[in-house]
Amino acid sequence: MAFSQAAGNRAFRLDELRTPPGYEVSVHATVVRGPRHMTFGPNGVLYVAARGSNSIVAIPEPGRTVNVLQGLNGPHTLEFRDGSLYIAVNDGVVRFDDAITEDLVIRGTARRVLSLPVGGQHTTRTLGFAPDGALFVAAGSTCNFCVEADRRRAAMMRYDAAGAEQVYALGLRNAVGMAWHPVTQELWVTDHGGDNLGDDEPPEELNILKEGAHYGWPDCYAANKPVPTRVYPQANASRCSAAEGPAFEMQAHSAPLGIGFYTGEEFPLSFRNDALVAFHGSWNRSSPTGYKVVRVKASSGRAEGVEDFLWGFLDQRTRTRSGRPVQAITGPDGAVYVSDDANGNIYRVVYTGPRIAENGIFRVDGNRYSLTGKRLWSEGEPLRLLAGGVALEIVEATGGRVDFLLPEGMTGEITIRIENGRASDEQAMRAE
Repeated sequence: MAFSQAAGNRAFRLDELRTPPGYEVSVHATVVRGPRHMTFGPNGVLYVAARGSNSIVAIPEPGRTVNVLQGLNGPHTLEFRDGSLYIAVNDGVVRFDDAITEDLVIRGTARRVLSLPVGGQHTTRTLGFAPDGALFVAAGSTCNFCVEADRRRAAMMRYDAAGAEQVYALGLRNAVGMAWHPVTQELWVTDHGGDNLGDDEPPEELNILKEGAHYGWPDCYAANKPVPTRVYPQANASRCSAAEGPAFEMQAHSAPLGIGFYTGEEFPLSFRNDALVAFHGSWNRSSPTGYKVVRVKASSGRAEGVEDFLWGFLDQRTRTRSGRPVQAITGPDGAVYVSDDANGNIYRVVYTGPRIAENGIFRVDGNRYSLTGKRLWSEGEPLRLLAGGVALEIVEATGGRVDFLLPEGMTGEITIRIENGRASDEQAMRAE
């Protein structure tokens, strides 16, 4: 098979981007030279690792950026902890104390937290703090398929408060994104499959890490399939039966980078605790793929499906792309912020459709019920309520409340759906 190079560049146009109904996207700010991962500080300000300029940039308000730190060695991810800023750089992790300042500029000296091996095919480093306070750090492989001389490559490392090092999980070719599920507290990571197996193999993976587990690379992929010896002559298929399979498989060569769970209050309740995964996009697939952000249904604690959330960067007809998403995170305002290292944009995605409040449907009297929430209805727009596909009689409607009549005999667990011309939302209720 003849592989293509990455999709060619084309000029960015905001009006080409697409979202599901009820969502709107804007350019929040532009960070020059390669914004990668982001975090919100305890001051509510968005901080961005600008890897291309070896700097950290803050965005205190839309359209305004502040250079916080410069002269770093390939900053990729960053997290605040107890007033200090931890940054994963090419050769390990550094820390800056007293990181929250009035003018946002950090003037302290970098303190080395830990060192990691450098070089090879994957040079970025990803860090995150677990709910128990332990520091987790991932370093990708040096190669497509090989045996690593250093066990810290293609692995997830854990460091306790005293700095003790533990190889937490192995066999992860390139776990660029990590996040802990808000309910189960389990560590989810994105992992890149190897190259040269074809357009649709191996699948990209979401893995839910278990301490001491091995996730297959370099000998196996997907659900314990052996890597062909034509690609990796040293592949040992006998190791596949003991390897931990992926929690969820995604389109090969999509290059999943950041992962984050939606924890805000503005999107529909059904979105809460779902994962947002940024697909950076393919470089060696005959038909380009990726270049978008997807929503992985994960509120149950397990991945149960995937759908597009922010797309339009890739034009298949011309084989060009106008952006490459890196990470999507929830802001304190309930919006989702997306970094794009191809054109430097930080996007803000907001929900403008109806949002039913949690436990927001209740009985008023008799067969009259009330639905409460946000942006339920505006004067002049259509409005429909349905129960199991049956249209309901609306008695009264405002932006925050809609009263309706439930037909006689309709009892038990019922899903009420509201449609207002912008989007829809639904929630289950129990009718007596």
